[in-house]
Amino acid sequence: MAAAALAALAAAAGPGALAAQDEAANVHDGDTVRITSFGYLRAGAGWRGGGDAQRCFQLPGARSKYRLGNECETYVEPGVDLSFGPRDGPRLGLHLRGALTATELNDFDDVDTVAAETWISLEGFAGGAFSGAEIWAGQRFYKRHDVHINDFYFWDGTGLGLGLADVDLGWSSMSVAYFTGSAFDLETSLDDTPYDRVDLRFADIAAGGGDGALTVGMDLRLPDADGLPNDGGAMVTALWTRSARNGAEIMLAGQAGFGAGTSLSYVSNAEAEDGDRALRAVGSYTWNASDAFSIMATGVAEWQSDDRNWYSVGMRPVWGLGRDLYLAVEAGIDHVVPEAGGDRTLGKLTAALEWKPGPDFLDRPAVRLYATTAAWNPDAERAGIAPAHDGRDGVNVGVQVEHWW
Repeated sequence: MAAAALAALAAAAGPGALAAQDEAANVHDGDTVRITSFGYLRAGAGWRGGGDAQRCFQLPGARSKYRLGNECETYVEPGVDLSFGPRDGPRLGLHLRGALTATELNDFDDVDTVAAETWISLEGFAGGAFSGAEIWAGQRFYKRHDVHINDFYFWDGTGLGLGLADVDLGWSSMSVAYFTGSAFDLETSLDDTPYDRVDLRFADIAAGGGDGALTVGMDLRLPDADGLPNDGGAMVTALWTRSARNGAEIMLAGQAGFGAGTSLSYVSNAEAEDGDRALRAVGSYTWNASDAFSIMATGVAEWQSDDRNWYSVGMRPVWGLGRDLYLAVEAGIDHVVPEAGGDRTLGKLTAALEWKPGPDFLDRPAVRLYATTAAWNPDAERAGIAPAHDGRDGVNVGVQVEHWW
């Protein structure tokens, strides 16, 4: 019965969802004009045990949550890139992306739409080191790095600004950008923000043998308002990736924040003192082992000088059951040491029956039937982790479609 339900939902998603896997389905390529559509979608319905619509589990003080069977909104992020100009000459690009969020699950009483990206670029304007570079300006998602299973964007330069990206230095690729606003969407970035930012990165540095690559960067925070408790700050990051011979992908990152940069985010910490410090380590492991098994695992440790710490570890193995059916099991634990009060802990476990058209971990679209259970300690309960659930545990069940193109 479950397999039949998944097949029916896949059909309901429509042939367009499957066709989007083929680049020809979302690209118009002319002599001087190229149009590419792209985007992301997740939608579904869920219910909590003994109650109404699903309520998700995220530990107060944790920056993210393990997402399988634990997402309480419909989210759509469509975009389009337009490129004008000859292939062998300067090309002007226009890049647009919107975002729609509808909550709460099943009801969608609150619908929010924003202009997530609106920026222009110029490519092919010079040869040599600049042959693959671009000049850009506007609001954009800038060189983001994340871990999929907990949707954690640990290095994200998003904002409103301008820059020069991907200059080939031989030993690395250099990018520099100046941001006058730092927010997820254009309207918020246009509002007065207390800091400007300068983001400098060197990528594709050979490290660790084979195809190991290192990216290092510094993000300076420059005060742009009166009455701030700090003189700005900075965030520095080192990110190392490598593909192993067995097909696994390894990622390790270390980050440090100073003053306003202790947010470890594109949004600066306007309440930090100059002497405040933050450290974070992130790791992930992804392995497409065979047609019958894949896995992603991650770990995070973050320390703040004001004694606010966060630790997280989780994994999602996926087993093939045959005929495009898979069993995904995701387990995750978050632990937060707050500035005041007792330590908080949350454990979450999800089992999901998935239909998807390929065995690799990130193959999409995916249609899921899931059941999620979570439990937390008394201090997490006092912090208001899940007031919709009675006691210190809860259960959600539901169905979800996830796709990107």
